[in-house]
Amino acid sequence: MSNNDSISTQETTNTSGLAANKIAYSPPYANGLTFLYILIIVTCLTTYVVIILTVYVNRRLRTTCNYFIVSLGIADVMIVTMVMPVNIGFLQGTFRFTSSAECAFLSTVNLISISAVSLNLCTVSLDRYFAIAYPFKYEAFATTKTTALIIGAVWLYAFFAAVLPPMGWHSQPTTVRRNACVYELEESYILFLSIGSFFLPAFIMVSTNAIVYRIATNQAKRVLRIVPVVGLSAEKLRKNFRAAKRISLIVGAYLICWVPHMVVLVLALKIGPRNIPYQVYPVTLSLQYSCSAVNPCMFCLTNRELRSTLKKMLCAALHRRRNASFSSTTGEMALERRRSTVCRMSQTTETSLGVKGESSTAVRTGEANFDGR
Repeated sequence: MSNNDSISTQETTNTSGLAANKIAYSPPYANGLTFLYILIIVTCLTTYVVIILTVYVNRRLRTTCNYFIVSLGIADVMIVTMVMPVNIGFLQGTFRFTSSAECAFLSTVNLISISAVSLNLCTVSLDRYFAIAYPFKYEAFATTKTTALIIGAVWLYAFFAAVLPPMGWHSQPTTVRRNACVYELEESYILFLSIGSFFLPAFIMVSTNAIVYRIATNQAKRVLRIVPVVGLSAEKLRKNFRAAKRISLIVGAYLICWVPHMVVLVLALKIGPRNIPYQVYPVTLSLQYSCSAVNPCMFCLTNRELRSTLKKMLCAALHRRRNASFSSTTGEMALERRRSTVCRMSQTTETSLGVKGESSTAVRTGEANFDGR
């Protein structure tokens, strides 16, 4: 067997998340990563469909925080539907770039989704911070219009940061070489993107969640003493405290998934990308991609209202299916009873007609005997 038959071709991941320089991986390694990517894609899409359905069904889930979660979901879905399939194609050797425009488009989409994920999580953390630190001002500020404006600003910044390389902030124009995307970014842009779309939002997330946890803990202690006096306010504070813990878990998972890859990218600027083992990039990139599946799963597992709504939806679906099956069975039984009734009526009619025929024959026979005598 030749060397080309025993290995599959993969491209070293560049800063945009797509492939750049041709590297060879063994089939088990490539197939293992492919299976992981497919699992992430299926999990992400399934859980976000569940989240969107439950938010649509239950009006109480239509909160400012959950709108930010849905916006985060759009960014995650962009990654798993437009970026990860390309990487799977490179792992399996089935995808080839055909034009520089295609390469630039996919790289831009990836950069948009990277910034959008970080900034949406940052807005979620800030939302919980203001909800707990300034509850009365938050109620007046957190309107649907304000939420839409913030989400719009997040996506506008993500788009602006992603289109800077095509507008000229790159070391060389985007090209396709041997069916591979050559998309070299300036070191200054990589540093800008790392700070503006990851390290700064991560610092804000860690800081606000630490403050929120301290405030929520103090509020919870006070609530335990004043529950008989302000029951509704106490319940609201409890909900905010649970939401703060939920967002802290999501932010923690995000940092665990994203920090390794961002550190590798910054380290590559210092020592050069060729000095980092090529096996490192797929591992850290896979960990970053896994965040797209972890985010919705954490949200589903830690949100009581969402779990309760999902259970009700499942129970209602099973109940409708059982009723439909029962109605079908009942209809078949009723039809069978009607058929049996018709058969019995037919048999009764035939019997009565036979009796009448025998009676008339007997009468005619009697009359004939009488005439003969």
